[in-house]
Amino acid sequence: MKINDIIDGVSVKIDRLFGDEYTIYTNNVKQGLEMPCFFIKSLPSSKQKLIGNRYENTTNLVIHAMLKDSKDIIEKLNDIAEKLYELEYIELLNKDLLKGYDMKTEISDEVLLFFVTYKYFTYKEVQKENEMENLTINGEVKNE
Repeated sequence: MKINDIIDGVSVKIDRLFGDEYTIYTNNVKQGLEMPCFFIKSLPSSKQKLIGNRYENTTNLVIHAMLKDSKDIIEKLNDIAEKLYELEYIELLNKDLLKGYDMKTEISDEVLLFFVTYKYFTYKEVQKENEMENLTINGEVKNE
């Protein structure tokens, strides 16, 4: 599982929640941002070694929701925030389910910021060293 797999899962879930009315961006857009839209960005993530070859991975995301200017933009952003809490569970493209933690929202400069953390475990395959080939020992007993 990779960070891009999680971003894809979040993108699919947002599309199911909000439909075609919103454009979803996962890459930087220099110009031509179509509003209303969502922008999914990866924040610093971590990987912590556990026992053996197991790792706990933490992927932090922020989702920006941007609307066209309107009188009731804050109310609309609050409604979007409530719906985004359904990102608690996402389905990845390989059909695995992933649970989101530490969800929180913030509205800054008429843009909704929705923060979510996904934790999952991975196992690192370790290549085994070549085992010894056959060993032949010739021995004799010495009589004295």
